[in-house]
Amino acid sequence: MRLEQLSLLIEVAKYNSISLAAEHAFITQPAVSSSISKLEDEIGTVLFKRTTQGAYPTEIGEMVIEKARLILDTVEEIKQIANTSSLTGSLSVGIIPSMGDKIIPNVLYHLKNKHPKININLTVGESISILQNIQSGKNDLGIVLLTEEIQGKDICREELFSDEFLIYAGKDSPLSAKESVSLKEALEYPFVAYNDEFTKNNGGITSILKQYGEPNVVFRFCNFELIKRVVSQGIAISFFPRFMSTNDIYLQSGEITPIPISDVSLGITVGLIRSNRYAVSQVEKEFIEALKSMCEIAAPI
Repeated sequence: MRLEQLSLLIEVAKYNSISLAAEHAFITQPAVSSSISKLEDEIGTVLFKRTTQGAYPTEIGEMVIEKARLILDTVEEIKQIANTSSLTGSLSVGIIPSMGDKIIPNVLYHLKNKHPKININLTVGESISILQNIQSGKNDLGIVLLTEEIQGKDICREELFSDEFLIYAGKDSPLSAKESVSLKEALEYPFVAYNDEFTKNNGGITSILKQYGEPNVVFRFCNFELIKRVVSQGIAISFFPRFMSTNDIYLQSGEITPIPISDVSLGITVGLIRSNRYAVSQVEKEFIEALKSMCEIAAPI
């Protein structure tokens, strides 16, 4: 029994596919199949049920896979004890758009200073698409809004912080002079929203607002900078989480004013999701530690 076999065992379980495991391990499919078969012969039991739809762990296979994860996790910890300064590896993280404005850049800056050899790939999307990427293995970690839809078999959820949406209006908007504004009044104004990649009229804050009325969406953009420019020019208002107002250049210059909502609390919970089908790598642990630290600094509630 070799560590390489245990690693491939976990990869097959991760994707429920020998071909996908081979693709991500950069070896041939027959090599993966042979490695699993030899391991099954060695321990005297079948670990996967092979079907036309994929490879699925047997009951004993699930137990063996869990032990394999613990073994590889321990091996990774031993490596780090031996030399904590040379952490290497790759990590794929899916994030909701608001996290890319401030918190995640700070996390990346911290990590690259501490571990310059690690490689982190970021993708930006809505929470549902990030969940799907976690389930398919495209993302290792996901930072999402923890709604009822964000759950599933083998998905671990962990709260990072709670927040709420504020109204953001340009300095010349009639709303900017008010200490607070009712949501009903705000919904009468033109609204610029972040564009959802799956639907034209829903997604993110738009879906939340639809519970209270019909938002007058006049623009949808995939870029927060463009949204802020439109808001600063007084063309439309928008809704951002409170934590995004910290140290924002538009707010510091007075071009945009954040305004509390007086009659409704549009509360949200930002959280971390990952699959529990494979061990947490040391790179993931370092990322999560840095993420939690930056969230404590940035989160206002």
